[in-house]
Amino acid sequence: MKPRLVVAVLVFLVPVAALVFVLHPVCVPLTADDLKTFNVPIEQRTDRDFYLKVFQRRGGQWYQCKTWISRFFFF
Repeated sequence: MKPRLVVAVLVFLVPVAALVFVLHPVCVPLTADDLKTFNVPIEQRTDRDFYLKVFQRRGGQWYQCKTWISRFFFF
């Protein structure tokens, strides 16, 4: 493989891989006490973090889902 081709592939793949890493979702289950603190019922919340819905119901349990970068810098 030619060195220029390797460099071109790396210049493309490294930022794409970094973007995929920082935007992958991290979901944390919410406790019953957490759910009681909401002013608006969680079913009516429409919060979004980049491309995903923040409050998700999975298997009967509510989760707060945010991207890795949001969790790292803000919570």
